[in-house]
Amino acid sequence: MNKQMGTMAWGRRKGRYSLGRLAPGERVALLANMARLQLVEAGDLFRAKLGFLKPEEAFLEELLPKESPLMRDALSFARETHSEALLHHSWRTFLFGALLGHHKGLSYDGELLFAACILHDTGLAFDRSTHPEDCCFAISGAERACSHLIDKGHGVEKAQKVGDAISLHLNAYVSSRLHGAEAHLVSRGAVCDLFGTGLRRLSPRSVDKIMERHPRRGAMSALGFGQIQHLPGTRPALMTALSGGKAPKTRLDRFGF
Repeated sequence: MNKQMGTMAWGRRKGRYSLGRLAPGERVALLANMARLQLVEAGDLFRAKLGFLKPEEAFLEELLPKESPLMRDALSFARETHSEALLHHSWRTFLFGALLGHHKGLSYDGELLFAACILHDTGLAFDRSTHPEDCCFAISGAERACSHLIDKGHGVEKAQKVGDAISLHLNAYVSSRLHGAEAHLVSRGAVCDLFGTGLRRLSPRSVDKIMERHPRRGAMSALGFGQIQHLPGTRPALMTALSGGKAPKTRLDRFGF
Protein backbone atom coordinates (compact mmCIF):
# COMPACT_ATOMS: atom_id res chain seq x y z
CA MET A 1 0.00 0.00 0.00
CA ASN A 2 1.46 3.34 -1.13
CA LYS A 3 1.54 5.68 1.87
CA GLN A 4 3.65 8.39 0.25
CA MET A 5 2.48 11.95 0.85
CA GLY A 6 -0.78 12.69 -0.91
CA THR A 7 -1.98 9.16 -1.68
CA MET A 8 -5.31 7.85 -0.46
CA ALA A 9 -3.54 5.44 1.90
CA TRP A 10 -1.58 8.38 3.34
CA GLY A 11 -4.85 10.24 3.86
CA ARG A 12 -6.26 7.34 5.88
CA ARG A 13 -3.55 7.31 8.53
CA LYS A 14 -4.60 7.88 12.12
CA GLY A 15 -3.40 10.09 14.92
CA ARG A 16 -1.76 13.48 14.90
CA TYR A 17 -1.26 13.56 11.14
CA SER A 18 -4.63 12.21 10.07
CA LEU A 19 -7.11 13.84 7.67
CA GLY A 20 -4.32 15.11 5.41
CA ARG A 21 -2.35 17.01 8.07
CA LEU A 22 1.33 17.29 7.21
CA ALA A 23 4.21 16.05 9.32
CA PRO A 24 7.14 18.53 9.56
CA GLY A 25 9.16 16.74 6.88
CA GLU A 26 6.14 16.70 4.58
CA ARG A 27 5.77 20.46 4.90
CA VAL A 28 9.34 20.78 3.68
CA ALA A 29 8.60 18.36 0.84
CA LEU A 30 5.56 20.40 -0.22
CA LEU A 31 7.58 23.62 -0.21
CA ALA A 32 10.27 21.86 -2.27
CA ASN A 33 7.63 20.76 -4.79
CA MET A 34 6.37 24.34 -5.09
CA ALA A 35 9.93 25.56 -5.61
CA ARG A 36 10.40 22.90 -8.28
CA LEU A 37 7.45 24.27 -10.21
CA GLN A 38 8.98 27.73 -10.11
CA LEU A 39 12.25 26.35 -11.45
CA VAL A 40 10.41 24.56 -14.27
CA GLU A 41 8.65 27.80 -15.14
CA ALA A 42 11.92 29.73 -15.10
CA GLY A 43 13.43 27.11 -17.42
CA ASP A 44 10.50 27.44 -19.81
CA LEU A 45 10.89 31.21 -19.88
CA PHE A 46 14.61 30.89 -20.64
CA ARG A 47 14.03 28.35 -23.43
CA ALA A 48 11.19 30.44 -24.89
CA LYS A 49 13.41 33.52 -25.09
CA LEU A 50 16.06 31.50 -26.91
CA GLY A 51 13.47 30.07 -29.29
CA PHE A 52 13.95 26.49 -28.08
CA LEU A 53 10.45 25.99 -26.67
CA LYS A 54 7.94 24.77 -29.24
CA PRO A 55 4.36 25.29 -28.00
CA GLU A 56 1.98 22.34 -28.29
CA GLU A 57 -1.16 22.73 -30.39
CA ALA A 58 -4.01 20.31 -30.99
CA PHE A 59 -7.67 20.23 -31.87
CA LEU A 60 -9.54 19.88 -28.59
CA GLU A 61 -11.58 16.97 -29.92
CA GLU A 62 -8.34 15.07 -30.53
CA LEU A 63 -7.49 15.24 -26.83
CA LEU A 64 -10.63 13.40 -25.74
CA PRO A 65 -10.19 9.65 -25.37
CA LYS A 66 -12.74 7.25 -26.84
CA GLU A 67 -15.94 7.46 -24.82
CA SER A 68 -16.20 4.78 -22.16
CA PRO A 69 -18.48 3.87 -19.21
CA LEU A 70 -15.86 5.28 -16.81
CA MET A 71 -15.83 8.62 -18.61
CA ARG A 72 -19.63 8.79 -18.71
CA ASP A 73 -20.02 7.95 -15.04
CA ALA A 74 -17.33 10.44 -13.98
CA LEU A 75 -18.79 13.26 -16.07
CA SER A 76 -22.35 12.52 -14.99
CA PHE A 77 -21.33 12.61 -11.33
CA ALA A 78 -19.47 15.91 -11.82
CA ARG A 79 -22.46 17.46 -13.58
CA GLU A 80 -24.69 16.47 -10.67
CA THR A 81 -22.41 17.74 -7.90
CA HIS A 82 -20.23 20.56 -9.27
CA SER A 83 -21.09 24.18 -9.83
CA GLU A 84 -20.78 25.35 -13.43
CA ALA A 85 -17.56 27.27 -12.71
CA LEU A 86 -16.01 24.30 -10.88
CA LEU A 87 -16.92 21.97 -13.75
CA HIS A 88 -15.33 24.32 -16.28
CA HIS A 89 -12.16 24.36 -14.14
CA SER A 90 -12.17 20.55 -14.19
CA TRP A 91 -12.50 20.51 -17.97
CA ARG A 92 -9.64 23.01 -18.33
CA THR A 93 -7.53 20.89 -16.00
CA PHE A 94 -8.04 17.92 -18.31
CA LEU A 95 -7.35 19.82 -21.53
CA PHE A 96 -4.26 21.57 -20.15
CA GLY A 97 -3.01 18.31 -18.66
CA ALA A 98 -3.50 16.42 -21.92
CA LEU A 99 -1.73 19.14 -23.93
CA LEU A 100 1.18 19.21 -21.50
CA GLY A 101 1.36 15.44 -21.69
CA HIS A 102 1.61 15.60 -25.48
CA HIS A 103 4.27 18.29 -25.22
CA LYS A 104 6.32 16.10 -22.92
CA GLY A 105 5.71 12.99 -25.01
CA LEU A 106 4.12 11.11 -22.12
CA SER A 107 2.09 7.97 -22.67
CA TYR A 108 -1.02 7.95 -20.50
CA ASP A 109 -4.41 6.29 -20.13
CA GLY A 110 -6.87 8.85 -21.51
CA GLU A 111 -9.98 7.65 -19.71
CA LEU A 112 -8.20 7.55 -16.34
CA LEU A 113 -6.82 11.05 -16.87
CA PHE A 114 -10.23 12.35 -17.90
CA ALA A 115 -12.04 10.79 -14.92
CA ALA A 116 -9.44 12.03 -12.43
CA CYS A 117 -9.42 15.57 -13.85
CA ILE A 118 -13.21 15.89 -14.03
CA LEU A 119 -13.52 14.69 -10.43
CA HIS A 120 -10.34 16.16 -8.93
CA ASP A 121 -12.22 18.86 -6.95
CA THR A 122 -15.09 16.66 -5.78
CA GLY A 123 -14.10 17.66 -2.23
CA LEU A 124 -15.37 21.17 -3.07
CA ALA A 125 -18.68 20.02 -4.59
CA PHE A 126 -21.72 21.93 -3.33
CA ASP A 127 -23.37 18.84 -1.81
CA ARG A 128 -20.29 17.68 0.11
CA SER A 129 -20.82 16.16 3.54
CA THR A 130 -17.16 16.49 4.56
CA HIS A 131 -15.93 20.08 4.57
CA PRO A 132 -12.43 21.52 3.98
CA GLU A 133 -12.20 22.75 7.58
CA ASP A 134 -12.60 19.14 8.76
CA CYS A 135 -10.38 17.28 6.27
CA CYS A 136 -8.11 18.06 3.31
CA PHE A 137 -10.57 18.38 0.44
CA ALA A 138 -8.37 16.36 -1.93
CA ILE A 139 -8.51 13.44 0.51
CA SER A 140 -12.27 13.58 1.07
CA GLY A 141 -12.92 14.16 -2.63
CA ALA A 142 -10.74 11.21 -3.63
CA GLU A 143 -12.56 8.90 -1.24
CA ARG A 144 -15.96 10.01 -2.50
CA ALA A 145 -15.01 9.76 -6.18
CA CYS A 146 -13.42 6.34 -5.69
CA SER A 147 -16.46 5.00 -3.82
CA HIS A 148 -18.81 6.35 -6.49
CA LEU A 149 -16.91 4.67 -9.31
CA ILE A 150 -16.79 1.36 -7.45
CA ASP A 151 -20.54 1.61 -6.79
CA LYS A 152 -21.02 2.10 -10.54
CA GLY A 153 -19.31 -1.23 -11.17
CA HIS A 154 -15.81 -0.10 -12.09
CA GLY A 155 -12.91 -2.19 -10.85
CA VAL A 156 -11.31 -1.34 -7.51
CA GLU A 157 -7.85 -1.00 -9.07
CA LYS A 158 -9.06 1.46 -11.71
CA ALA A 159 -11.09 3.47 -9.18
CA GLN A 160 -8.07 3.52 -6.85
CA LYS A 161 -5.89 5.00 -9.60
CA VAL A 162 -8.43 7.75 -10.16
CA GLY A 163 -8.68 8.35 -6.41
CA ASP A 164 -4.91 8.52 -5.94
CA ALA A 165 -4.54 11.00 -8.81
CA ILE A 166 -7.19 13.20 -7.16
CA SER A 167 -5.67 12.87 -3.70
CA LEU A 168 -2.15 13.60 -4.96
CA HIS A 169 -2.94 16.70 -7.02
CA LEU A 170 -2.37 19.10 -4.09
CA ASN A 171 1.27 18.00 -3.81
CA ALA A 172 2.06 20.85 -6.24
CA TYR A 173 4.34 18.54 -8.23
CA VAL A 174 3.57 14.84 -8.72
CA SER A 175 6.24 12.52 -10.09
CA SER A 176 5.14 10.47 -13.10
CA ARG A 177 7.81 7.90 -12.23
CA LEU A 178 6.45 7.34 -8.72
CA HIS A 179 2.74 7.83 -9.27
CA GLY A 180 2.07 7.42 -12.99
CA ALA A 181 1.55 9.78 -15.90
CA GLU A 182 -2.14 10.32 -15.11
CA ALA A 183 -1.52 11.62 -11.56
CA HIS A 184 1.33 13.78 -12.86
CA LEU A 185 -0.87 15.36 -15.54
CA VAL A 186 -3.84 16.01 -13.22
CA SER A 187 -1.51 18.07 -11.06
CA ARG A 188 0.13 19.82 -14.03
CA GLY A 189 -3.25 20.63 -15.57
CA ALA A 190 -4.58 22.07 -12.32
CA VAL A 191 -1.55 24.27 -11.61
CA CYS A 192 -1.56 25.44 -15.22
CA ASP A 193 -5.14 26.66 -14.87
CA LEU A 194 -4.65 28.19 -11.43
CA PHE A 195 -1.14 29.60 -11.68
CA GLY A 196 -0.33 29.61 -15.40
CA THR A 197 2.54 27.18 -14.82
CA GLY A 198 3.45 25.47 -18.08
CA LEU A 199 1.39 27.86 -20.19
CA ARG A 200 4.39 28.70 -22.37
CA ARG A 201 4.39 25.09 -23.55
CA LEU A 202 0.95 25.57 -25.12
CA SER A 203 0.08 27.52 -28.24
CA PRO A 204 -1.90 30.73 -27.64
CA ARG A 205 -4.48 29.52 -30.16
CA SER A 206 -5.08 26.32 -28.19
CA VAL A 207 -5.36 28.26 -24.93
CA ASP A 208 -7.86 30.68 -26.49
CA LYS A 209 -10.00 27.78 -27.71
CA ILE A 210 -9.99 26.14 -24.28
CA MET A 211 -11.02 29.39 -22.62
CA GLU A 212 -13.75 30.00 -25.17
CA ARG A 213 -15.23 26.55 -24.62
CA HIS A 214 -14.72 26.49 -20.85
CA PRO A 215 -14.83 30.07 -19.47
CA ARG A 216 -12.64 30.87 -16.49
CA ARG A 217 -14.83 33.53 -14.87
CA GLY A 218 -15.95 32.49 -11.40
CA ALA A 219 -13.19 29.90 -10.99
CA MET A 220 -11.53 31.43 -7.95
CA SER A 221 -14.85 31.82 -6.16
CA ALA A 222 -15.79 28.23 -6.98
CA LEU A 223 -12.47 27.08 -5.52
CA GLY A 224 -13.08 29.09 -2.37
CA PHE A 225 -10.12 31.46 -2.49
CA GLY A 226 -10.47 33.85 0.43
CA GLN A 227 -13.71 32.15 1.52
CA ILE A 228 -12.97 28.60 2.67
CA GLN A 229 -11.20 27.85 5.94
CA HIS A 230 -9.04 24.76 5.50
CA LEU A 231 -8.09 22.32 8.23
CA PRO A 232 -4.86 23.68 9.80
CA GLY A 233 -1.74 21.77 8.86
CA THR A 234 -3.04 20.46 5.53
CA ARG A 235 -1.67 21.14 2.06
CA PRO A 236 -4.41 23.64 1.08
CA ALA A 237 -4.06 25.44 4.42
CA LEU A 238 -0.32 25.87 3.90
CA MET A 239 -0.75 27.03 0.31
CA THR A 240 -3.46 29.48 1.33
CA ALA A 241 -1.25 30.88 4.09
CA LEU A 242 1.63 31.37 1.65
CA SER A 243 -0.64 33.28 -0.74
CA GLY A 244 -2.00 35.48 2.02
CA GLY A 245 -5.46 34.12 1.32
CA LYS A 246 -5.55 35.86 -2.06
CA ALA A 247 -6.08 34.31 -5.46
CA PRO A 248 -2.87 34.16 -7.50
CA LYS A 249 -2.39 36.56 -10.41
CA THR A 250 -1.60 34.73 -13.61
CA ARG A 251 -1.32 35.25 -17.35
CA LEU A 252 -4.81 33.75 -17.64
CA ASP A 253 -6.50 36.54 -15.67
CA ARG A 254 -7.36 38.29 -18.93
CA PHE A 255 -9.97 35.54 -19.39
CA GLY A 256 -11.56 36.34 -16.02
CA PHE A 257 -11.18 34.80 -12.58
